Amino acid sequence: MVNYYSNNNQFKSINFILDVYSSDIFESITWAMRPVVGTVDYLRSMHRLYQIQKELDQIIRIYYDTREKLLNALTDIVSINIYEEDIEEIEIKLEEQMSHMKNFNESFKKLKSFSTNLEPHQQTELYRIVLRKLNGRLSSIRDEIRFKMWDENEDTKQLLVLDQSFFLILELIKDATKKVDNVNLWLKINISLLRIEAFHRGKISFDDLQNDVTELSMYNLDLETIPRNYNAVFEAIEA
Repeated sequence: MVNYYSNNNQFKSINFILDVYSSDIFESITWAMRPVVGTVDYLRSMHRLYQIQKELDQIIRIYYDTREKLLNALTDIVSINIYEEDIEEIEIKLEEQMSHMKNFNESFKKLKSFSTNLEPHQQTELYRIVLRKLNGRLSSIRDEIRFKMWDENEDTKQLLVLDQSFFLILELIKDATKKVDNVNLWLKINISLLRIEAFHRGKISFDDLQNDVTELSMYNLDLETIPRNYNAVFEAIEA
């Protein structure tokens, strides 16, 4: 099995979190790309699950090696300077990469088509369900990060950068719940998660991760929603 991960012990505090929650992050990326994957129970309640059961099973029960191959390919795309590219161009490249994944291309196409053909109110409910699930999943990762910050053997600055990354993604999710059909918000959530995973695999630097925090802070966010003391703590540690 090919090892796609960075062995850099300098970032062991961050890598510990990303190792422990790797499955959660993969599922979150999958939900951001194809929200329908996270709504099995909702589809069952609508008596629509049978229409895409095979495709959902294929994604949900993906083998570890296949998952790693997929994430490695997707993180290659976002490892460039993404802020010099149009966000829609990045989406096209991500979708094109999916088309190269044997056994998954047709499933991902069918899942997208299924979602598109739902009634508008069903689409809205599906998106909101997934956004709430994403919020819960990423909030639990932040809980673990903040718990680790109390450990004197951990690098608090590293963990705070990672915590801010997830915090700002959660802010995007909060904004997306009010604008569930805003494609750019879904793309930004997905790309931001992939960038964290790209760092985990040693494809972007810690400076890049810090720059992402700055960029996310400026992206369609009301800065007043960010607790004032939160940035103050970050600045104090950085100093």
